[in-house]
Amino acid sequence: MKFNKNISLLFILVCCCTLIFTGCNKETINDIEDVQVENNDPIKVINYGRSGKSAKSSFKGKGFTGTNIAVFSNEASYKNYIDDLEAQVEQWDDAFLAEWGHLNDEDLNAKEDELNFDSEKPLTDFENTIGLQSLRQKYIHAEDAWLDNEVLDEATDPDANPIYDFDENELAVMNTLAEVQIGTTIIKKLSKEEYNLVNQELGKSSNVKGKFTVPYEDTYLVIEDSDYDALIDFNNGDVSVVNNDNVSTSGSPSALSCKYGKTRRKFFNTTSGKRIKAVIKVPQPRWGANGKVKSKIKSYKKKWYGWKKWRTKIDVGAKGIVYNTSCTFTDFADLDNWKGEKRRKKLKYRFYGGSNWGSHIVENGELKGQYKQNGIVKELALTW
Repeated sequence: MKFNKNISLLFILVCCCTLIFTGCNKETINDIEDVQVENNDPIKVINYGRSGKSAKSSFKGKGFTGTNIAVFSNEASYKNYIDDLEAQVEQWDDAFLAEWGHLNDEDLNAKEDELNFDSEKPLTDFENTIGLQSLRQKYIHAEDAWLDNEVLDEATDPDANPIYDFDENELAVMNTLAEVQIGTTIIKKLSKEEYNLVNQELGKSSNVKGKFTVPYEDTYLVIEDSDYDALIDFNNGDVSVVNNDNVSTSGSPSALSCKYGKTRRKFFNTTSGKRIKAVIKVPQPRWGANGKVKSKIKSYKKKWYGWKKWRTKIDVGAKGIVYNTSCTFTDFADLDNWKGEKRRKKLKYRFYGGSNWGSHIVENGELKGQYKQNGIVKELALTW
């Protein structure tokens, strides 16, 4: 499926926007908007909710009655939107550099501040178009608060919170509760607290479903049949819904001695007052795509107080052995690749083995991320 590459075309071609006030089968579940991009299925944004008069509402008195969620028709549609949004952001930022890239770093960053340039404007426009309070916006507020400190504390870094462990374009289509719907399947990323409560429920002797065998960092609640009642009850604290036939949990399992669902991050000081954050990860396969090797770099500069995301020459890559279905040299890739240097605040490299790769898995310590800021190179091995 081919998408337009014009930066603003995604939003110019937004059509079929309707506001529907009639309810669905469940009480006060309202269609809000259908948003369609050329050559793709429309996204439906609904408010799944119940009125306070519902007999099932307000489990344990918490009073959660619903919120908006984006609904994609199928996994292919989800992937197409995500891929296109990523391309839009790349082109938007490239256009900014085409006009102002002749400036030195100090002047370039000052010009960005002067223009109040939003490097992720295609995502911002997309969120506004579909009317979704996104997890990305929640992340941005958390990151801004974190940067406004004299010391960048790695323990409180929002990137270290697994609830935000998605690319920016994925965060833009998830609601603030880390939920998205694909077809009739609702997918919710679990927080550490939710993971512990679910694991406690699954550990009861009467439960035929098994407990998680993996850490909480990459675990999900999966609800079939568009069962918003179950989702609302869960969000109100009723973890017993995991016993329902249409509710399951998923996590990243072990795979021989090789694994996926692994992430490592580290800060490196480069030159005086400047530092980078390096991330190397092999996520578990998720809806819409299999897991890909991902290496990310973010650039920062110290201000008189606090820190600033800093646009400068950066590059990112990965090297090492990546396997497909086993830890043997029968189906593998030997990486030593770079994304290509750009004057960005952040940059991402991905290795995708192809549609014949069921997953991407690595041996402990065999994969390294490569990170460069103004010619200074750092490496970070993915170990666990």
